[in-house]
Amino acid sequence: MTVGKVQDRDFIQVRASGIHGTGVFAKRPIPKGTRVIEYAGRRLPKAQLLEAAERGERKLTYVLNLDALTAIDGAEEGNDARFINHSCEPNCEVYIFDNTPYIYAMEAIPEGTELTFDYKLQSAGSMRISLALSRELFPCNCGASHCRGTLVAPPKKRAKSARPVPTSASLPQDLGGSHPR
Repeated sequence: MTVGKVQDRDFIQVRASGIHGTGVFAKRPIPKGTRVIEYAGRRLPKAQLLEAAERGERKLTYVLNLDALTAIDGAEEGNDARFINHSCEPNCEVYIFDNTPYIYAMEAIPEGTELTFDYKLQSAGSMRISLALSRELFPCNCGASHCRGTLVAPPKKRAKSARPVPTSASLPQDLGGSHPR
């Protein structure tokens, strides 16, 4: 039985970014649909991360939400994936398989191009902040043509529900009271 050549998965390099600080760039062309890298780091309960951040003991710079209760802190035990910057028009996205997040190329990425994904930050609680405040607290520097100006996720669009058509049974009934004429 012939075993095929093992594919070289070394697609990236870390260097200074025009978007923000340090970024991740394609060392060679990356085909669309390619699994580029796992997002590694220490898994922690979100409640613990938030409590430590409120006490000033921890920054949430490299945190990726894994599920409703758990996040991955790339600052601890992380890899180069933690340096992938945000873009409102990203070329990568995160997929989670067997509780492990991976960065995948959404499009063919040419050599030298910075890899990005949409962070879609969300509030820890149910409270939403205004767009103006989100732009002030979490500004976006991606420079995309449709940049929303913030790392915060856009509000979810509500599905338009059809208005019920009134029927004779749903119309107000004349109960025999007096009506001004």
